[in-house]
Amino acid sequence: MRIDPVTLVLDLGSLKSGSSTETVRLPMHEIDWEIADIVPASPEGVLEISVTARDRTWVCRGTLTVEFETPCARCLEPALFPVDADVFRVFTQDPELADDLDTELIPRNEGAVSILDAVREAVILSVPGMPLCRTDCRGLCAECGANLNSTGCEHSGSAPDGSDPSERE
Repeated sequence: MRIDPVTLVLDLGSLKSGSSTETVRLPMHEIDWEIADIVPASPEGVLEISVTARDRTWVCRGTLTVEFETPCARCLEPALFPVDADVFRVFTQDPELADDLDTELIPRNEGAVSILDAVREAVILSVPGMPLCRTDCRGLCAECGANLNSTGCEHSGSAPDGSDPSERE
């Protein structure tokens, strides 16, 4: 099986009837992720992909393992989150099978398909509902916008370590 690690284009001509499995090392910063506010945190990801080919239909299943980052929901600093997500997509040249939501119809003479959208979806579905840079993130001051993890302010009434600045000598 041949799959381009940057474009995630799978060469259908390189597949034999039956199942093929491949481990693909992904250069994360070279892939065009096109996901707002979500960027790779790891230089390399691992995609374990298995493709079952039969009768003008290709079933792609796999697992993406990598780490991404997105802004913290409280302070906007980078929040890391692991991705260990399932990837799934079915491609077919049979119009009768293309009615299924997980099935993508491809032209009869198409020699390659892209699984980038399926991998991108796996990343998006892995984003935590409230990503945090750390579990005890104190967020931003509602009045002045100071990051309360790194500085205190007169509005918050506490120092970055959680103590009351007025009690210090």
